[in-house]
Amino acid sequence: MARSLDERAGGKDEVLPPGVLPPGARQCFACGDDNPIGMHLEGIRREGDEVRATLRPRPEYQSYPGMLHGGLAATALDEVMGYAAILLAGIWSATATMELRFRAPVPYDAALELVAGIAGTRSRRVRAWARLHLPDGSVGAESTGLLVPLPPETAARARQLYGPLA
Repeated sequence: MARSLDERAGGKDEVLPPGVLPPGARQCFACGDDNPIGMHLEGIRREGDEVRATLRPRPEYQSYPGMLHGGLAATALDEVMGYAAILLAGIWSATATMELRFRAPVPYDAALELVAGIAGTRSRRVRAWARLHLPDGSVGAESTGLLVPLPPETAARARQLYGPLA
């Protein structure tokens, strides 16, 4: 039986609880606190029908002088879409397709807010969207994607490590 939205995890620390998981379970490049070279997205949480997070880029994320590398912007957007599938739809998933649009140069020397949501679900496939907001609130990059359920053996391992989502 699927859990209601109110019964689902409200944020990353409920999905990946610190100090509880076995070694290696918090190594995700985008959100893993135990990954020494990772992005360490902060404050991943559900707020109503959206997922929010903060990216604090480091100088090594640079592309052109002063600008965040587009591949890392895409990684952050992909991650929050994945958390939208987890926290809003209750589905462990992987991105099958992703469309990305860069709207403005993204600086690497300021906190950047990420927002994601679900456009729809069908047969446990999730259509998600995400936006990366610049410090002034405008959109620097945005994405849409199709996320599909993890293969059964990968989903079973995720449930074993992290517990059921729905």
